[in-house]
Amino acid sequence: MTSILVVDDDKSLRDLLAGILREQGHEVQTAEEGNSALALMEEATFDLVISDIIMPGKEGIETIREIRSLHPDVRVIAMSTGGSLGNAQILEYARMIGAHEAIRKPVELPALIEMIARMFP
Repeated sequence: MTSILVVDDDKSLRDLLAGILREQGHEVQTAEEGNSALALMEEATFDLVISDIIMPGKEGIETIREIRSLHPDVRVIAMSTGGSLGNAQILEYARMIGAHEAIRKPVELPALIEMIARMFP
């Protein structure tokens, strides 16, 4: 069973992703922004973090950098609508700073499930 942390300020998306991933057999916790996610990561071990990029508080780019530094074995999927930078640019930047994969929002659930299956065969 893969342990996943979903980080997004949109509660409905957080809850939707958590529910779908639990149905797929994963253990899932959620956080609404980067500081909360990093606090959870001090208390529990995760195999994967799925993080939005544009969030209040500690945003996703900062969060991914800290995860890569503090928890180098944890895999990361970045997700974003892009904000002012544009979707492709911000997701490419997330990959450059350590995200293993990136996915556009709105998230296509079958694509996300397939991505996770490839990461954890």
